[in-house]
Amino acid sequence: MTSRQRMMAAFRIEEPDYFPMYVRGVRAWDEQWCQTRHESYQPIIEAVREHGDYEVGWGAGGGPFLTASDEVTAETESEDVGDWIIQRTTIHTPAGDLSMARRNSTRGLPGLEMESLVKTLDDIEKVLSIPYVPPRPDCSSFFEADRELGDRGILMVHIPIPVSMVHNLMWSERLAIWSVTERETILHLIEVFLERTLDLLRYLISQGVGPIFATSGEEYVAPPLASPRDFHDFVTKPATQIAEVVHDAGGYRHVHCHGSVSTILDDFVEMGANCLHPIEQPPLGDCPFEEAKRRIGGEVCLEGNIQIGDLYDAPTEEVVAEVRYAIEVGAPGGGFILAPSASPHTAVLSDRTVKNYLAMIETAVEMQGA
Repeated sequence: MTSRQRMMAAFRIEEPDYFPMYVRGVRAWDEQWCQTRHESYQPIIEAVREHGDYEVGWGAGGGPFLTASDEVTAETESEDVGDWIIQRTTIHTPAGDLSMARRNSTRGLPGLEMESLVKTLDDIEKVLSIPYVPPRPDCSSFFEADRELGDRGILMVHIPIPVSMVHNLMWSERLAIWSVTERETILHLIEVFLERTLDLLRYLISQGVGPIFATSGEEYVAPPLASPRDFHDFVTKPATQIAEVVHDAGGYRHVHCHGSVSTILDDFVEMGANCLHPIEQPPLGDCPFEEAKRRIGGEVCLEGNIQIGDLYDAPTEEVVAEVRYAIEVGAPGGGFILAPSASPHTAVLSDRTVKNYLAMIETAVEMQGA
């Protein structure tokens, strides 16, 4: 089987010749990415090129409001405050201005969002005043990427989900508070963005884009940030409509959701997810991998669940045991892709991190041939 066939078999809960392995965040297919990595990445890149299966992402865009309207203009000002550049953006809408701010490091450190676009209920009216013009993106780059990828893996179309768009407007704390005090407003916003998402999705399908459609952002209202009821109302119900469009076209749904998913595990079945990543065990999550396999493994492909923190810092023998456990639990019966929970996130990798990544790959290759 090719890598693409192997990955698709996993999505269909079929048992391929052996389980696929996707080393998340190591873009071995991307020459520009590889050339800009520190030399410490090179052994892992080489190992992924030899043994890995690829998941490549493609996004259709649409901006924070998912509209192609040209009536919205933005102005950005920057202020140098030593180690940081404060970037302030003003967006002009028909109902008034929205503003946001971000702090960017001058020393290569992660940036920090300082001020969200939506801070008051009046700001929501400004968002809704922006004319909705359905986006009609050029999809030619999707087909170019698919041809370049070939049989080495799968090309996943990243689409927005309503709750993620709402969250990105107001952030977690305000969303959590307003989910109680302004619940009908949040539900209305989700409905607005759901209609726009479905329109974009139908357009993409009409252009031949697919068959795998991927989302992230479900985790923004996963426990403990929100209740299982909130997750069902804000994520699961809208997602069933997205899945219906995808499945009717013969496509598949990939969902990326960190956090504690034990109390919402069955929601992923209800929302039509075909693959779920990363299913985190305690202490970072609350769902043992064998529980996920038992409860939903016959309906949803499980992708995971090697913790990125362990790949960075754990003794190598612990990483090997973690990999063996994930494979022994996940692989039987199919519907399993071995993968880290997240991407490598530092410019330079320590000797231990490199050793652990290579141990994960070598252990998987050994068990693939078992």
